[in-house]
Amino acid sequence: MKRTIPAKHRLLISLLFAGLSISAHAQWLAGQWTGMVWQDQAGSSFSYRVSLQQTGQVLSGTAISANRSIEARFQISGYWDGSTLALQEVKQTAPTSPKWCLKYATLYVSTTRDSVILEGEWRADGCKPGKMRLSKIKTGELTDLQVESPLTLTGPWKGRLSQSDRDYGFYFEIDLLPAAQGTSSISSDGPGGNATHALNWQFAAADSTIEIREVEVSARSNPDWKWCVKTMRLRLRRERLSYILEGDWQGHIEGLTPETGACAPGKVTLEKPVLTQTIKTETQPRQDAYSAETGREVKIDHVVEVSSPNVKLRIWDNGTVDGDVATIFLNGKRILKSHRVAKRKVVIPVSLATDNNILILHAEDLGDIVPNTVAVSVDDGKRDQVIILSSNLSQSGAILIRQFKME
Repeated sequence: MKRTIPAKHRLLISLLFAGLSISAHAQWLAGQWTGMVWQDQAGSSFSYRVSLQQTGQVLSGTAISANRSIEARFQISGYWDGSTLALQEVKQTAPTSPKWCLKYATLYVSTTRDSVILEGEWRADGCKPGKMRLSKIKTGELTDLQVESPLTLTGPWKGRLSQSDRDYGFYFEIDLLPAAQGTSSISSDGPGGNATHALNWQFAAADSTIEIREVEVSARSNPDWKWCVKTMRLRLRRERLSYILEGDWQGHIEGLTPETGACAPGKVTLEKPVLTQTIKTETQPRQDAYSAETGREVKIDHVVEVSSPNVKLRIWDNGTVDGDVATIFLNGKRILKSHRVAKRKVVIPVSLATDNNILILHAEDLGDIVPNTVAVSVDDGKRDQVIILSSNLSQSGAILIRQFKME
């Protein structure tokens, strides 16, 4: 991502944010993140890989940005304020030329069934801005983390409505239902009381706008008051801990037409809070039980996806046979006990009981060459994936075996 305008001076943007605190031992942002960076010009997309270390709210690490045959590496720093991550490329470490954009991104957290997502916008001195999206697999380290739930357009949105010929406003609320149906509720700060309208709605993802058309008045507090039947086009945006729908409306008095009874137009602003949820993973209790029993830390170094719950595991020594002795745990159950690893492969058919399954290599004897290293293949009948696991007497390597499912 080369600079479009050479910058004579590079200023580091101070990462000073007020917000919710996070305890010093919370390390959920640490680790490997992968994703994409887009720039607001045609054809400018880059793969982006980030390695982060976390101490309390402060982060540091490295990033690699690449597009086809070109690549740049950066030193990065960050700050987590409890709801957003401010991420800054501090220095380009390679290549020495040409110089790339030094990006500053504000990223928000969301989650899917299997991944945690960081996404938001970035900007840089002398460069066109853009967007960034990173993800990493949920593992046990995310237990009890509060992350944002994905936005759902359905449900209530609350706010205000104005009309250009009135010196008072209206409380306004819409409740978007599935199948493009819904209701709107309006309450006047002046005469008229309140009313409820039936509506239809349609969202356009291309420009993040929603079109809402009121169909009819379905209820009212004042039987003699005539209400405007409104059409509005509202744009969706994010503002800190709220989603905002805002835009203009126009309409006509019920019982008339736009030609015979047009209403004075106005503006609408509606709001919906950003919701959070607590992530608890299935693997954490198994890791905790293993660590409590053995006194060893579990380190998940690999994640594999399988298309079937019925898989074959193969265990062998792919290097120098030096007398390694290992026990293999799957979801807390010993499936291979005190096995002296050799060139001959041991085949273990297993049935995966959950979506996320943890396989742990427990070293019994490190042999002549430290650490204990074995090869493990995971064969689901369609693909055979080979992983090299390494363990010692204080830390056990592990694989997260995840069943692939379409959402």
